[in-house]
Amino acid sequence: MESTPVQHVLDQAYDYVIVGAGTSGCVIASRLSEDPGTTVLLLEAGGDDLEWEEIAIPGSSGLMQCSKYDWSFRGVSQESAFKGFENQASTIPRGKVLGGSSAINYNMHMRGTPHDYDIWKNMGCTGWGYADVLPYFIKSETCLVSDLLDGGFRGTSGPVIVTEARFSPIGDIFVDGGKEMGYRKTDCNGPDPIGFMVAQSNIGDGIRQSSSEVYLRKAATRPNLHIATYGHVTKILIHNNIARGVEFIRGNKQSSVRAKREVILCAGTICTPQILMLSGIGHRYHLQSHKIDVIADLPVGDNLQDHNTFFGLEFEIDKPYAAMMSSPESKDLYDRLRIGPIATNILEATALVRSDLQEPGNPNPDLHLVLISGMLGAVENSSFQRNTAMKGEFWDAMFAGNVGKHGFNINPSVTHPRSRGNIRLQSADPFQHPLIDHQTLTHEQDIKTLIEGVKFILSLTDTKPFRSVGARWTGRVLPGYQKTPFTDEYWEEVIRTLTHYTYHPAGTCKMGRPDDPTAVVDPKLRVKGVDKLRVADASIMPEITSANLNAPCVMIGEKAADLIRGRTISPKL
Repeated sequence: MESTPVQHVLDQAYDYVIVGAGTSGCVIASRLSEDPGTTVLLLEAGGDDLEWEEIAIPGSSGLMQCSKYDWSFRGVSQESAFKGFENQASTIPRGKVLGGSSAINYNMHMRGTPHDYDIWKNMGCTGWGYADVLPYFIKSETCLVSDLLDGGFRGTSGPVIVTEARFSPIGDIFVDGGKEMGYRKTDCNGPDPIGFMVAQSNIGDGIRQSSSEVYLRKAATRPNLHIATYGHVTKILIHNNIARGVEFIRGNKQSSVRAKREVILCAGTICTPQILMLSGIGHRYHLQSHKIDVIADLPVGDNLQDHNTFFGLEFEIDKPYAAMMSSPESKDLYDRLRIGPIATNILEATALVRSDLQEPGNPNPDLHLVLISGMLGAVENSSFQRNTAMKGEFWDAMFAGNVGKHGFNINPSVTHPRSRGNIRLQSADPFQHPLIDHQTLTHEQDIKTLIEGVKFILSLTDTKPFRSVGARWTGRVLPGYQKTPFTDEYWEEVIRTLTHYTYHPAGTCKMGRPDDPTAVVDPKLRVKGVDKLRVADASIMPEITSANLNAPCVMIGEKAADLIRGRTISPKL
């Protein structure tokens, strides 16, 4: 089987040492190594994404979770949420493989809204407004949806292939239903993304477009780029407040490597703060409690955000439109032609909408809707129950019994949750997972927004386009609920029981002004108080973007590479 060229014997020093071959890390490694005179080491804790051919198959995302290519993090028990899940806690899949989470996610390509980035700029993140980041989004993609190319907002020559996730007519029915609700069809990655749309995905010719596939694969043969898999970084080596290199375990052997110019931390929203804290960068009181010498007293691990989402709305239809992923016919289509449901992410349509709860004058959506082309319980031994650790009694009552049925699921997510969590060390052992406390649904606004999302979806599916295919909500009642169902009180209980996450953790190494006491990095992504150390991944987001994070993380990697090289692209208005 083909494999990525991996360096078994490393040099003692490199110009740049990049920790984490995830979405942003692969981009940065590829861009920095374009200069043949610059040496780059990319360290990844996991293995090669080419070791398992299913990683490249878009429809296999569910198999990637809880596998050896997943860190398989678990959140701490929540008081206000996750009542229907084991230990009242969240599963948190994160890619532990070349490509990181872009190798195990559901391939949805959404940049967020222009206002998302203008919020960053207004919070003191100079150079990160929409006009500043748009050129990097354009640079990173090749959009193959011809209807979207007018206006200059989409890329046509970048590494990431972007296509529509069209599989069946249900996506167009969703868009037409949105029109009846007063929303227009739009481009979710354009200048005005509020509205309904057939979803866009980073899938090309039936192959997952992970950052490893599209950025790292060609760059991996460059002699000045070394890639080291199964290298678990345990700390950053810092002397006199200057990052000098990293310490890591590889093959049960402790090693270290020097960085002549910079260490760039791209380990993700969970591992990046863990490595910083293990290295002496974090809250003083917390580091001292684990007997770690304090180098920089910074709010590392604060500001944890993710998109709350409710998967409990299942609908049956009279038409054979569902994606039957496990059928022999689907497998044959993919094996022969790279088409069919397995060649898609089955997230066929999406919408960004504003509920009545959104503040007047705020141009951002407060709800993100995603249509899944199939009922969650339509297949035997659903990976969804396993991957989320949903308790059997709730799975059986709310989702089971739909095997072989055609239908769909629409889930609402809170685009900008008010609840904030944190990440802390469980111990000074770098191999022990950190404590991840989302503090889910602790802000009442998040609950109210999800209730509005449920009501919106029930109205949407009662429009003429959905009625034309016999769409009907299953209407199952939460087990053990004794009061009148389908009231606001009922929906709050269901949401606190069945709401999970879309696996978009962000914000734990917040970017901000150098004098912002809540910031960990400045707008050039430099860690405050430590020279030659940067962070470049979703952890730097001061506020989470309105939708999926893969495209923003590619953008962060592209922009970080230019910041490191001292290059700029003129803002695009």
